[in-house]
Amino acid sequence: MSDRGGAAEGRDDAPDGAGGAAASDHPGERAEDAAVDRSTGSVGGAGAAAIDPAVAATTREELHTTFDYQVERLREIDNKAIEILKANLLLIGIVVTGGSIVVQTTVDLAVFLNPFTVVGGLLLLASTGLAAVTYTASDLRGGLDLKAVDAVIADERGEEPRGPDDAGFDERLLRSYAEWIDYNARVTAVNDLLATVTVLLIFVAFVYVIAGVVVGAAGLTHAESWASFAVLTVFSAAFTWVSAHMDHLGPETTHPSASFAGIPLSKGGDRRQAWSSLRAMLGRAPTEEEELGTETIETEGGK
Repeated sequence: MSDRGGAAEGRDDAPDGAGGAAASDHPGERAEDAAVDRSTGSVGGAGAAAIDPAVAATTREELHTTFDYQVERLREIDNKAIEILKANLLLIGIVVTGGSIVVQTTVDLAVFLNPFTVVGGLLLLASTGLAAVTYTASDLRGGLDLKAVDAVIADERGEEPRGPDDAGFDERLLRSYAEWIDYNARVTAVNDLLATVTVLLIFVAFVYVIAGVVVGAAGLTHAESWASFAVLTVFSAAFTWVSAHMDHLGPETTHPSASFAGIPLSKGGDRRQAWSSLRAMLGRAPTEEEELGTETIETEGGK
């Protein structure tokens, strides 16, 4: 017993060269250990445990389904915006053509030029512009770019050193999906807000135009026309505000500790989040590439 113990102690106290020689007797086992370490996202066994493949597959499938729905939803909003744009342009063309023909007749159009028709025409033009903005505001994010694929391949081949905090491929992909979905939700919120305002402007524009024709045909005085215009404006503003904020129901989570809250799929978020995202979009915050470029220039300047 003492001889074996002494031998064991001798092996433990052996120099590094001897230890390396002993470990090199089983290269297959060392390769398997290295493969396990790469698959678990750890180095030397000292790192976070790998995600269960079944859990990762289920989560990835759910995230992919949500991502696909967001893409279809934004495509649907874009299609509606382009159809509204076409319809408005056609209507404006008909009005301009009809007006040029009527001007050549003896019909007096002055009675129909009142605050209702003027504001209605302006709202129609505004809705046309918003439809164009809605169509061009879509900017989805998703997928692995060239650098990400190269990094994954280099990591799997063991060409790049990994630290104890580096995440495995499954974890990085799941987190990437979550970030893509969050970004696309904010884009959807902005597009849905613009589309909602566009539709409401078209409706209010037609209401004003019809009211203007009625007022002109009735022969009301300027005071009566402006009074009726003020009343209709108040009702139109209230209707627009209520319609624009009928975006979602309140939370009805019956198992808050045993379920996920989820994200708004159809509208991407409530109106407060939509306005916040729109302000951020108009503010033109720097992208990640621009920030990295600025940091590189500052680093080189410091050197």
